[in-house]
Amino acid sequence: MSVGTAPRGRAGGPRAGVPHHDEPSFSAPELVDRFQRTLQGQERSPCTVKQYGHIARTFLGYVGKPLDEVSTRDIEGFREYLVLQRHYSKNSLYTTVRGLTCLFRTFGIPMERGLEAPRRPERLPHYLSEEETHRLFEAAHASPRDYAILHVLAYSGLRLGELCRLTFEDIEFDRGILHVRSGKGDKDREVLIEEKTRDAIERYLADRKLAGIESPRLFPVSPVTVERMVRRAATLAGLSQHVTPHVLRHTLATALLRRGCDIRYIQKLLGHASVATTQIYTHVDTQALREAYRKAQPEF
Repeated sequence: MSVGTAPRGRAGGPRAGVPHHDEPSFSAPELVDRFQRTLQGQERSPCTVKQYGHIARTFLGYVGKPLDEVSTRDIEGFREYLVLQRHYSKNSLYTTVRGLTCLFRTFGIPMERGLEAPRRPERLPHYLSEEETHRLFEAAHASPRDYAILHVLAYSGLRLGELCRLTFEDIEFDRGILHVRSGKGDKDREVLIEEKTRDAIERYLADRKLAGIESPRLFPVSPVTVERMVRRAATLAGLSQHVTPHVLRHTLATALLRRGCDIRYIQKLLGHASVATTQIYTHVDTQALREAYRKAQPEF
């Protein structure tokens, strides 16, 4: 049976004159399940697994045929459908193309014509001021676990998936180091934990011991739980903007750059493969740029 085969209409295909997307949704649950399990085996983030699974399900529902029978014309039609009828932005199209490319590669199908990703508009990352970050900490102080998680996110710049994978073996209190295993791109790295974060973790561990919680993971919580906790703390802190774990990662990078940290060190800390990714933070803070220019301004 072909990859992604599913029942067709009575005449063996879509009704004449009716676009694919008006047909009853094509279902290939086994294919999508295998795809998502493969992504999990590659230690992709839960968000990516869910998002790419949705993309695969939507695409298969549109084309209504086995994956290995999909043509360039099918893909172009799908893109047109997303733009004209679903009103996808360039960012959404970019993510969709990435998901479909991954889908075809996963099943060894050489179909990448028509999968060119659109150029995404450059968006400046959202971040908190140092005063806002302090308010966020204070809002979570009553919960040792939440307080420690926020400190680790804000002071180490970990991604959400990296935080949730931390184990006790990854902590070196004497060196002030957290070991990040199999980060993005399956790369290991070390990040620093300063005194405030160490104290927050030790307070949490004492509370956890009293509660009798046993787990090799430092924070035995799901990514969804962490995201909800961050949003709740932001609301209690009276922060108007949408705050996520990734916003705290942006906050650290922006604060370090503003305080004069070399961008190459920020790149290493965040685990960016290229310094070009880190350079977006040089465009974030106009005030910092103005101050740096004033200090370095030549006298012609």
